[in-house]
Amino acid sequence: MTAAEPAVISEPYQQILAVFTPGHGALRAKDVCLALGIGTEPKDTEGIRANLKRLANRHILTEAQPGLSTLTEKRA
Repeated sequence: MTAAEPAVISEPYQQILAVFTPGHGALRAKDVCLALGIGTEPKDTEGIRANLKRLANRHILTEAQPGLSTLTEKRA
């Protein structure tokens, strides 16, 4: 890991990133919830959506379109 590559420490973030596989395409928060086996109620999807936004702010994920997240190309 280089200094330019941010570290993802917490287990929930690692679980979220495991859902994103190269070539899988963009996912919505609800898709991530389904892949993780958690509920798809608004309280669940909003929490995942917030985590996806944080990962996008760290340049680990890219928000291709509003609400659609993918791995950044350097991580794919």
